[in-house]
Amino acid sequence: MAEAAASPNRIAGIVSMTSAAAAIVLLANHPNPGPVHGFADILKAEAADRIIGGIVHGGFIVVLAVQLACYAILNMRYRDRASATAALTLFAVGVAFQSASLVLDGLVIPTIAMRYLAAPAKLEYAKALFVLLGTIVSFIMPIGLMFQAAGIAFWGWTLTASGSRTIGLIALLLGSLLLAALIVGFLMMNPIILMIAIAGTAAWAVIAGLTLFRGATVKD
Repeated sequence: MAEAAASPNRIAGIVSMTSAAAAIVLLANHPNPGPVHGFADILKAEAADRIIGGIVHGGFIVVLAVQLACYAILNMRYRDRASATAALTLFAVGVAFQSASLVLDGLVIPTIAMRYLAAPAKLEYAKALFVLLGTIVSFIMPIGLMFQAAGIAFWGWTLTASGSRTIGLIALLLGSLLLAALIVGFLMMNPIILMIAIAGTAAWAVIAGLTLFRGATVKD
């Protein structure tokens, strides 16, 4: 009976760790338009990368949904701790913001680029749309990752308080560092920090997966 009860946790652990690998693969294949000269070239680059961009951004949304399910299973072990509830809530809010950003950046913007490539007379209107959507993405993407980082820090606190001190402190430090870096990156408008933060959330998926796979909480 104990083995049967532990099996769903172990499966969720494997899935969580696999999702981390998937996130890194998607991040590595994120389209890079390279140097462009003028707004018309931006439209061409966005339109040319629309398929791989759709796969990468859509894939990230699937990965986030899978991870959220795994973390909900993790939270069942700590259902009596308010910090675990706070962690899942914060992460879910972050997923909502990031998913909205992924839809706009990976699906909506390339579709607009395709549409206005065929209507060069309306480039100024397309440029206004790009500025609007780009500005929205520049806010909601880091905000989403900040919420996720805060959630990771709360899970780290939960694990530490529950006896898994080493792995909990690692998660707490990871979430805190990500949150601090994202705040600085947001103020500086540095997109590289966003990529690092996504890799950091993948690292948390590995930590959470290991915690689930180990079954009952192990005191370090």
